[in-house]
Amino acid sequence: MRPTDAVIAVTWRCNARCRMCGIWRQDAGAELPADVFARLPGTLRDINLTGGEPYLREDLPSVHAACLRACPRARTIVSTNGLLTQRIVASTREMAREEPGLGVAVSLDGPPHVHDEMRGVEGAYERALTTVRALQDAGLSNIRLAFTATARNVAHMAEIYDLARDIGVEFTCAVEHVSEHYFHTSGPATPLDAATLRSQLAAIIERELGTFSVRRWGRAFFIKGLYDFVGRNRRPLPCRAGRDHFFMDPAGNVFACNGAPFYMGSLNETDFDSIWRSAQADEARRRAAACRPGCWMVCTARTAIRRAWPRVLAWGLACRLLGLPAIGERP
Repeated sequence: MRPTDAVIAVTWRCNARCRMCGIWRQDAGAELPADVFARLPGTLRDINLTGGEPYLREDLPSVHAACLRACPRARTIVSTNGLLTQRIVASTREMAREEPGLGVAVSLDGPPHVHDEMRGVEGAYERALTTVRALQDAGLSNIRLAFTATARNVAHMAEIYDLARDIGVEFTCAVEHVSEHYFHTSGPATPLDAATLRSQLAAIIERELGTFSVRRWGRAFFIKGLYDFVGRNRRPLPCRAGRDHFFMDPAGNVFACNGAPFYMGSLNETDFDSIWRSAQADEARRRAAACRPGCWMVCTARTAIRRAWPRVLAWGLACRLLGLPAIGERP
């Protein structure tokens, strides 16, 4: 049992003031030196470098290089609010020289007035799109718009999906989650309107299932899972937190996942194997397995979807070939 997926917050510093996140309200605290990231387990295949705003770390390329030394087969995505265009492009160019398939996810939560209000920064929408265009001009192809659905903006999800398709980038989405140790928020999150969420997600799923791309069917299944999660208040698939994936904060504290604060150990104090095999890690796994209602974010759902691939494929075939509805009237 070795992890293949990790969400790694490299800093709590942030230059946005997002309404659904409390990271920017916190003291930034200690940050793990770049060379310590080389202690990550070599089994990782997917790494999400996030924050805060990860590009506020001037040594982000060094952090990325250390991750690659430890995990040479991992694919990296850097999540950003897109506000620091010049720094983002310069750092991404440097990182892409080491990892040509490097991805960047730029947050975009609706049309200009909605996104600016969500992110608490005037002009955030235009700056985010300027960053996307600059990354494209720099030759980066693995770019995506990342939409977080809340009660304020859920009606604009399909609009941002269409925008992503129009400008030639991928689309990823999540619903607002509460997390004390990651987002620094406490719940519950403001409920989403189920009918609006259903109509938005159904439009996106129809487009994703409109091809015979297995990868896009997997994305469609994840999006369907958002509706199931919101309506049923539970994960559509079993959680593998602390088994297939983990979360690490900027100080090197390792948790079973980014949804709940189930602490496993500190990479700043010991090697990863010692953390992973410890009694404390076993207790974190036990608590994660019993966690209710859990979460449904792509970073923690990805491994579950891969493990359930026959079910995902059968669902896609039933929708695509038999015309069964991807989302029912009720979740």
